[in-house]
Amino acid sequence: MALVMFDYDGVIVDSLEIFTSRFTQACRENGFKEVKAANDVLGLFEGNVYETMMSRGLDESTIDNILKRYEVLQGGQLADLELFNGIAEALERISEKHQVYVITSNLSSATIRVLNQNGIECFIDVIGAEKEKSKIKKIHNTMSLHPGIPAYYVGDTKGDMIEGEKAGTQTIGVSWGWHTPQKISEGSPDYLVNSPEELVDLLLKV
Repeated sequence: MALVMFDYDGVIVDSLEIFTSRFTQACRENGFKEVKAANDVLGLFEGNVYETMMSRGLDESTIDNILKRYEVLQGGQLADLELFNGIAEALERISEKHQVYVITSNLSSATIRVLNQNGIECFIDVIGAEKEKSKIKKIHNTMSLHPGIPAYYVGDTKGDMIEGEKAGTQTIGVSWGWHTPQKISEGSPDYLVNSPEELVDLLLKV
């Protein structure tokens, strides 16, 4: 048995277009003008998205306001989000052997709503940005609940790989998400998989 923690956007759900549209609007309405297009959004995820925003001059209260506004803006489009092909089945199979969680920079309530509307109920918990902005801290906290077993973090961005490694997990990059395999490789993942089926094969051998 292992602990397997999943990112949400770009790993489970194909959300880049909606996220970009609504997140950039929320940023713009709160005076953060640097984020205008998909490439700007993707650049934020080369590290922890919220730490990157703070490094560009935003304080925590402004980031919280952006998150609150984003929650409202994305709410009307949650039903439009689609899972990546094969990921629902993959999650169910992985959860039969391992302890699985979602650790995301998105909001827990929105994540849970989309998972539930797609019949996915195999996660022990969903830990979003409103609970803690640092993925490293969220991963550490989750690992403390399951001591003594191997831990993995599955993500789709360079930042995911960096944070997973810093938190002490083995990292698995997926090639179907927001960052290209080349960009993910800059984060030195322990593994890189090209399909949900390949992810299942890898994790069922653990």
